[in-house]
Amino acid sequence: MNLLLHITCAAGLESLLQQELADIGLTDCQLAHAGLLTCQATLEQAYQAVMWSRLASRVLVHLFDTPVPRQHERDVAEEIYQAARDFDWSLIFGVEQTLALDVQPEPDLPVNPRFATMRFTDGLVDSFRETTGRRPSIDLQQPSVRLLAEPGRQQHRFWLDFGGGSLHRRGYRVAMTPAPLKENLAAALLRQAGWPGAFQSLFDPMCGSGTLLIEACLMAADVAPGLLRATRGERFGFGGWLGHQPERWQQVVADASNRQQAGLARPLPVILGYDADPQAIDATMQNWLAAGLPRRTPQLAVSALRDWPADLAAMLAPSALIICNPPYGERLGERDQGRALYLGLSLRLQQSLPGQQAAVLASRVESADLLALAEPATSRFYNGRLPVYLRQGIIQPLQQQSLVTSWQPGSYSGDGQDFANRLLKNVRALFKTARREQVSSLRIYDADLPDFNFAIDLYDQRLHVQEYAPPKTIDPDVARQRLQLALHICRQILGLSREQIFIKTRQRQRGNQQYTRQQEQPQRRIDAKQLVREGDGWFLVNLTDYLDAGLFLDHRPLRLRIGAEAAGKRVLNLFAYTCTASVHAALGGASQVTSVDLSGRYLDWGRDNFLVNGLDLDDPAFSFIEADVFEWLKDCRERYDLIFIDPPTFSNSKKFQGTFDVQRDHVALLKRALNRLSPDGVLYFSNNFRRFEFNYPAFDAYTVQEMTRETIGFDFQRSASIHQAWRIGHPAVTGAVAGAADESEAALNPDHPAHDQMPASVLVKPGRRGQFRP
Repeated sequence: MNLLLHITCAAGLESLLQQELADIGLTDCQLAHAGLLTCQATLEQAYQAVMWSRLASRVLVHLFDTPVPRQHERDVAEEIYQAARDFDWSLIFGVEQTLALDVQPEPDLPVNPRFATMRFTDGLVDSFRETTGRRPSIDLQQPSVRLLAEPGRQQHRFWLDFGGGSLHRRGYRVAMTPAPLKENLAAALLRQAGWPGAFQSLFDPMCGSGTLLIEACLMAADVAPGLLRATRGERFGFGGWLGHQPERWQQVVADASNRQQAGLARPLPVILGYDADPQAIDATMQNWLAAGLPRRTPQLAVSALRDWPADLAAMLAPSALIICNPPYGERLGERDQGRALYLGLSLRLQQSLPGQQAAVLASRVESADLLALAEPATSRFYNGRLPVYLRQGIIQPLQQQSLVTSWQPGSYSGDGQDFANRLLKNVRALFKTARREQVSSLRIYDADLPDFNFAIDLYDQRLHVQEYAPPKTIDPDVARQRLQLALHICRQILGLSREQIFIKTRQRQRGNQQYTRQQEQPQRRIDAKQLVREGDGWFLVNLTDYLDAGLFLDHRPLRLRIGAEAAGKRVLNLFAYTCTASVHAALGGASQVTSVDLSGRYLDWGRDNFLVNGLDLDDPAFSFIEADVFEWLKDCRERYDLIFIDPPTFSNSKKFQGTFDVQRDHVALLKRALNRLSPDGVLYFSNNFRRFEFNYPAFDAYTVQEMTRETIGFDFQRSASIHQAWRIGHPAVTGAVAGAADESEAALNPDHPAHDQMPASVLVKPGRRGQFRP
């Protein structure tokens, strides 16, 4: 028996499918159009395609064609009805068989597929009634025969769906996670990556419901993708077809079973799967066992990127394929955090598995571009209708590029020599300390000379130049020329290009201008957010869009202190901004980290910082709360062991009426926060108002330690008044000052009236500093 087969697949898989079919024995398959191969095949080869093709979507056997009637007014559904009625279906299957029918018209053909399917059914039933006097039954779930009509402009084609629906349904998916990868696409990704080949292990760090892991094991163990359906008695599309030869099919099943037994008896590669969601790991194991694979084979663990074991490289040595489908769209949620997620994945791969082969799927090629892979190759596929990109390559080792470690002193002679000398002197001294303390982002100049009134911050290899707005008595042309001269000197001394220098002008901000996107920048736009390292953490900074970059360098020592003290503690970060202190706390092992800020934009930035550091946003230990700090504290009833408060000097809010003034309102703010501090907890308070005076008498019931000097980094010693900081806690039970007991009780009692003494007009807009001064 010679059959005309149409074998369909997702767009982009055609060449891989053609190679696979050739391996099966169908060597003359030709590409008809995107997603479709055609070939002549024997019945045996058709059975083999259904049993062994991991990449095909459907295998169709041609039944008959009918020409399109020549007429001006076309009714495609009625044409399908007439063609189906005129054909003798009793030659294909018996009236006792159950049916499922479908219509898939050519693109843009004027026909409703659902209505056309109804008319197809009517025509077929009428044909049987005229031939046998009886009609077959419809069964959409487990039919004996599946039929497909393809209405076209030139002819209508009718097919037997030989595989009985989409072949990606292997029969093992008994547990689900959001937006799972189709099984045949997973197999295609593995085949494109060269699996199993010479690889001795496979690792999926975001395994979801385990599709890549299961398909990889099926391939390595030579298990046919259609075998599970066959052995469980599920119906294929040919079961009720009169051309079906059960003995031949059973021989195909028996051969596949023998190959499965032999494959599973051999040593299998290491199959390792991680996911931050415990339910995903449970789903993976359920699907793994449903696929008939040995329980001992997969090594599964609940693990966020940050939690990979130190011996991971040894577990996967010597040759491993790291392959994964990072969450996007439905799996990631409504927010677009793809960039941060891919940056975090790339960092983790570089740190733990350099030199191994990686194949990572991305919904946007821009996300794939963030992966640090040597000799990368990109393939485009489709997951349903969604285009996706597979990026392959060798994982590069992590090499932090910092001007601190690579700088070679430049020279300069000309106008502005005093500025050049001061900049060179600063950089020589600061870089020496920075290398010793492993700091790559720091302030290298802060209005040291009156005529060059700038603050210059280095973020790894980029300069953030903030010009203090000149007074009106200075000619604007003179100020502009002086700025250009300073930028030229910076390039010469530091060896930087124009694209590595970003310029902003600081002036008195009104309203919430400080927190809104800046106007058009004079420099060429690049990707806005860049990664920089601080301690054990990585952070996204934006040197173009906002007045502040997202990482305040003057608070670096205090953030590192919070990280060092956070282990096992409940940490609260108020006015969290981009959650940099929260990240340090999480990396330091905090049991709970709560970040509160009124700005949803900054909290989103903070979530990205968590993702970059491999921290799981779905971890219930991490909370991001968009709320007014005062109002949230009023309603909060939880206790915290470590509280960090770094409020703005002054702010107002479009969301609420009222203003916040740190001098006026710090007592009410701190007392309300201390109300949430555990008895042996610590509150760190800092602010950047240079004329700020702490109200010590208001805190006689507490232990207060001024610690500004400890929190000023080496790069801010020239302007040590950049901020002030205090350490505040409850007094010790023994040795407490006389009369403090009552006040301590008030501090610990959430319902004590003393903690409602707050100006009614105070409603806080989180964000950052008010006026920036040299």
